[in-house]
Amino acid sequence: MKYLKFKGQKVGITTDRIEDMDREADKYYYELRRDEEHPHVPYMIEDSVDEEGFWGTMVTEEPFEFNQGDFHSLTEELGLKLAEKFGLNR
Repeated sequence: MKYLKFKGQKVGITTDRIEDMDREADKYYYELRRDEEHPHVPYMIEDSVDEEGFWGTMVTEEPFEFNQGDFHSLTEELGLKLAEKFGLNR
């Protein structure tokens, strides 16, 4: 798991899916959706992403509010930075 600051808090991000039975009760889990044209780049954070669109999992200590209802769009710059952090910048 890699750690970075997002929306003012430290978050952990992994390209693995963390299944419900493996999740800690005191943490909050969000899933990252990949860009269809650039599958190595995440572009959206959601509560749950289908297998085909899954890019990774974000783990937080505190929940954050989605600014568009049930998802949060990432800027292209942030998506590319995440991809680079995981060596997926091809």
